Amino acid sequence: MNKISLYIDKGTGYAILFLRIIIGWRLIAGAWPFVMQTKPIEEIKEFFILVHIPFPLLSAYLSVYAQFICGILFITGLWLRPASFVMILNFVVAILAVHLYDGIEKSFAAWVLLAVSFFFLFNGAGKISLKVMKGKRK
Repeated sequence: MNKISLYIDKGTGYAILFLRIIIGWRLIAGAWPFVMQTKPIEEIKEFFILVHIPFPLLSAYLSVYAQFICGILFITGLWLRPASFVMILNFVVAILAVHLYDGIEKSFAAWVLLAVSFFFLFNGAGKISLKVMKGKRK
């Protein structure tokens, strides 16, 4: 049993990398149409008005670009903890404003993104990241 644990422990860096890529990819994919202006940001603004988010246009831009930039940071592993904190704020607001009373099927993505952001905040980027590679060059 000890050999299995050692083998699994060696793969932790790859598991965290995989999680960072998947979550970062999801954040980028959700923001991409708005960043590339293939979808109008006014769609989000109008939704934010419906759910009473203050400063709906500004909040729409903040949320979209935060998700896009943090998605890139999640994938690279650079500044992961600050990016995680930003995503925690983003998804706490999303859950409280929109998903709090939704069923799990409808709100699952927001809860997962919140949970993974907490994981990254407390565990960091793992052994395979640009942050680690940058530190090894010194």
